[in-house]
Amino acid sequence: MKTFNDGCSGMGFYVLRSMLFAALLPLAACARQPAQKPVELTQTNEQGCTRQRSVGPQDPYADPAPLKQACVGPYLLALPQNYFDNQIGTEHDGSFALALEYPSLQPFKPGERIDLPVAKSLRTVRIRYGYSDRYTPLEILERTSTLPEYEPDSPSRSFKDRIKGEEVNGLTPYYVDMARVRAHYLGKGASKDTPLIQSESNDDWYVSFDVAGRVERLVSCASREMKDPGYDWRGDVPVKNSTIGMARCEHMFVIPDRDVLVSVSYLRDLLPQWQRLEARATAIFLQSQVTTERPAQGVPR
Repeated sequence: MKTFNDGCSGMGFYVLRSMLFAALLPLAACARQPAQKPVELTQTNEQGCTRQRSVGPQDPYADPAPLKQACVGPYLLALPQNYFDNQIGTEHDGSFALALEYPSLQPFKPGERIDLPVAKSLRTVRIRYGYSDRYTPLEILERTSTLPEYEPDSPSRSFKDRIKGEEVNGLTPYYVDMARVRAHYLGKGASKDTPLIQSESNDDWYVSFDVAGRVERLVSCASREMKDPGYDWRGDVPVKNSTIGMARCEHMFVIPDRDVLVSVSYLRDLLPQWQRLEARATAIFLQSQVTTERPAQGVPR
């Protein structure tokens, strides 16, 4: 038998080998890839609090709302997910805010804050809890109400440069002196339409002090010179009007025996109800605690 050996059989071999090698390349690449890292089902913060993470698709409309966990310093909380501002739980880094509906101060119905309209935003009382290993809550409040190093001559960042008023609803007001603010910034060359000299950009303070004279509660509200708050009332429900902006308050206080600083945001007109709002924010924290461990003794505070 005559052997066919004109080189074509060798070429066919190389073509076949190349085709086979190309077909195997994706398989080889897959084989070289490291195994996919498993999804972390828990997350532990710097204070040692470990929470269960929510993984996979989330359903904000689930009713009844499932419990979701959150950490505030060493404290583990568990709340129905519709209490959360996003109505699905914490963010990926563990941060979170709660949202209650005024006037009931109950959570919004499941899914009700998705594509949040202005009407519901107006009725929102937002709560945040904070914890620090560096400063105590009272130190944070004190730093909030003192002059920052970058603007030591600010006419609105210290008690002495504000107008002290008569007690209002159990709090001592320190009103921003808008005439002084305007003179200060105009003297530095600011134009008359600079946001810094508008009443909407400046806050009045309503304060309480402890027996040692330290700030224990600070409510910072849109200046009283902002006559139109940006909303009207229909019964006990706020309704947005045509004015740009909204007059709001940021209310900071400390939960006793927990070293937790709380911030509650609400409409300026609700300031007379600050005690009710503070009590509700405190009760939610205490009632939702899974663990009540205090920081270990000797930890810098």
